[in-house]
Order: sequence, then C-alpha cells, then structure tokens
Amino acid sequence: MNGAVAPDLAATAPQERGWLWFVLGMLLMVAVTAAPAWPPALALLAGTVRLLLPVEQFALVVLVAIASCAIVGWWAGGRLVLGLVWGIAAGYVVWNVPLTFSGYGAFLRGWAVTLAAAFGLVCLVSASKPFLTRALAAIALSGVVTLAGFSTRSATGSGAFDAASQMLSIEYQQRLDASLDLWRTRTASESWRAFAVRFPEAVERTERMERLLIALAEPQPASASVGGASAAPLVRLAPALLALESLLALALGWAAYHRLARARIGPPLAALRNLRFNDQWVWGLIVGVTTLLLPSLTEWRTAGLNLVGFFGTLYALRGAGVLTWYIPDRVAVYVLLGLAVLVPVLGPVWVLVALLTITFTLGLGDTWRDFRADAQARRPWSP
Repeated sequence: MNGAVAPDLAATAPQERGWLWFVLGMLLMVAVTAAPAWPPALALLAGTVRLLLPVEQFALVVLVAIASCAIVGWWAGGRLVLGLVWGIAAGYVVWNVPLTFSGYGAFLRGWAVTLAAAFGLVCLVSASKPFLTRALAAIALSGVVTLAGFSTRSATGSGAFDAASQMLSIEYQQRLDASLDLWRTRTASESWRAFAVRFPEAVERTERMERLLIALAEPQPASASVGGASAAPLVRLAPALLALESLLALALGWAAYHRLARARIGPPLAALRNLRFNDQWVWGLIVGVTTLLLPSLTEWRTAGLNLVGFFGTLYALRGAGVLTWYIPDRVAVYVLLGLAVLVPVLGPVWVLVALLTITFTLGLGDTWRDFRADAQARRPWSP
C-alpha cells in the first residue's frame, strides 16, 4: 500500500518478498468466498462474513485484479501469454458465475469488470504512483461508473442510491435468511439442547449475536433512520465496505501477479509496520465526522458514515502498523494468544471494538506525532 510501499525497492526487487502473509491472505480469500458452504455450527459466523462483504464472491474480484495486473504487465514489457491466460480465465469466470444477469448478479459482474478496467487504466497513466494511490483512484472511478449505471436503470423518480440500496437490501436478506435457517437446524438438534443445558451463557451469547445480525441487515422504519432512509445499517455502510473489500482484493491481486511474473508494474508491498499515507487524508475523516454531527447536514449523514467507516479503517490499519513496529515478533505471538483468550470471555464484539479503538487512536495520532520517527535506526523499512 502507499505507506506500505518501499519506493527504493521498485527497481531492485524482481519479486515480492515473503510468503507467510500472502499465503494467509489467499487462504482467507478462499475461506470467506466459501462462507455459504460453512457447516451449520459456523452458520452465525458465516452470516457475519456474508453481510460484511458486499461482493460475496471475493475470489472473483481477486482473479480480475490479477488479470488486470497481468495485462498492464504485458504493456510494460512482460509476456503476452500471461496477460492472455489470466484475461481469458477472468472473463470466463465472470461470465459463468452461477448468478442471473440482473439484480445482484449484474452488479457483481459490473463491479468486477469495472474495477479491473479502472485499475489497469490508472496503472497505465500513473506508473510512478504507489499502490495505495492507484487502488483508491481505481475504486473511486469504479464507484462513479457504477452509480452512473444504477442511475440509468433506476425507476423514474428514484435515484441511483435508492436503486443500489434496494438491490443490496434484497441480497442481504437472502444471505441472512440462508445463514439463520442453517443455524436453526443446528439449534434444533439434540446435541445443541444438551449443550444449552450445560453452558447457558454461551447459548445466550449466540442468541445476542443472532439478534445483532438481524438488526444490522433488516430495514429500519423510516422515522427511526438517519435522514429518513429505510435501508438497513449494513446496507447504508455498503459503499465503505465495498471499497475496503476491493482494496484488499487489489492488494492480493498485486502481490499474486508479482509472484507469477517478472515484469514489475510498481514497487512491492511492504510490511504492515511500514504503512503510512498522506496526512491530508485526515480531511476525509473530518468531513465525515462533521456531516454526522451537524443537524443541518442530515441528508448527507449516510455519506458521512461511509467516510468515517472507510478512513477510520485506514487509520486503524495505520495504528496496527505502529503497534507491530514496536512489538517484537516473538511477543506478538503472545499478544494474539491473549486476544484469542479474551474472545470467549468478553465476546468477539467487545474485543473487536477495543482493538479498533486502540489502533484507530494510534493511527490518527500518528498523523501529528510520527511514533516511528525515533525508531528508524532500530527498525529499518523492509517489504
């Protein structure tokens, strides 16, 4: 990513360095894409994953990202056959994905193709820019094109946002119903009844999790929602979630391409501890918070919510980079084990909230106080 890019390595590193996090990322890609097929015992967790990913077929987005990089690599002097193979493979999968060519199926295909084309175009016209700048430009361009497409298909008197919201609301309800039906087959079994007798507190937590998923995915009454919109909370936050999902998919595609080909199209991704970006990006967060707080900007609160969600996550990642900079690798293992122990004690939601609060605070503070400046000599930058 931008701060996670080592500019001086662009010419000296023919391949990306390190395989551990790349392999883990690819395994995660496979796991979240297969979430609908998870067993009933994991149905609530699968439902959470399916609701947090606006594009459920995450592996398809990664595939088109690899194809885009391969075509740009051919233009930069790489092998034509590599670009053809990945391009044809991506086109075949996008065309044959088992979904209709309307509603969510059309959105999935349109977003995947538009994102790949936008990223390739940005890479061609801004070859000197780091990855994060290119990726965000491609996501912004894809968003504009997608909204334009929704506006041409929307009914008379409704906007592009209304058409997209309605499409996602239907899709989210189908995903939630499928996951809850699978979960209820689990809770109806004799083994679950015996488990409920022995561990009532654990059962109560699963019931709270089920109610939370329903509240996040079900439409709200118009009088109780922000700006009079009736969309569910996760539907209103879908643009930020889609941007973050696309950013991760482009990063995996970028890393995969540079492990498959020798023609570089940019500097390698560096370790999380090196993640930095332009400090002026804090204005995106400020604008989002302002729209949420000022009563006169009620109609812009959904946009503000997405700005806060997107830039807040970026700053949380930056804060995680600060933490990993100071925490030795051997200590990080024990920290992760400690978090794993806290999950059944406090619950995953509270552990996640606490972790995001700490990392976001560190990331935002790093904008004004470079926490890693005094440690440059001790922890050199490396991808």
